[in-house]
Amino acid sequence: MSSAPPEFTIGSLYIAGFTQARAPHVGLIIPTSNQTGCLVHIRIDRATSDKWAYQCRAQPIQSDMFLSSLLKLHDISAGPITLDQLRAAATAVPPPDNDEFGECEAWMAQVVEQLHAANLIACTDVKGLVDEFHAFAIRNRTYARRDKFPNVAVSQFCA
Repeated sequence: MSSAPPEFTIGSLYIAGFTQARAPHVGLIIPTSNQTGCLVHIRIDRATSDKWAYQCRAQPIQSDMFLSSLLKLHDISAGPITLDQLRAAATAVPPPDNDEFGECEAWMAQVVEQLHAANLIACTDVKGLVDEFHAFAIRNRTYARRDKFPNVAVSQFCA
């Protein structure tokens, strides 16, 4: 098992990218340890509506087969973002009322804007951030393995 790189810090805020067939699935995560964190994201709710639904859940970090990318948006050393603050920003952005592929990235960008508006992070360019994340995550398919820690980088657009 590969260990966490120095860019990974417990309590910091990251965009989490999950390897899928067409494009990465995207959410926001605050790690509570090297093994797990709190993930906020949207997913298609096939059981009840076939539409996007908000979800907040514990997410394995180490040993997860699909979590391949972590892009740091805010380091805990600049001040903590609580799980309640992350959930509040996430629930302020309604999930899209459709079942179209790829909506999770746009939803995540709106949550980042909420976090910025609440002065919890400083994001200089949300579109640049989304492009940066997409270019980073698309290269990380080889990290989608149980024996590799997700690839970690620090955003040039957020602090």
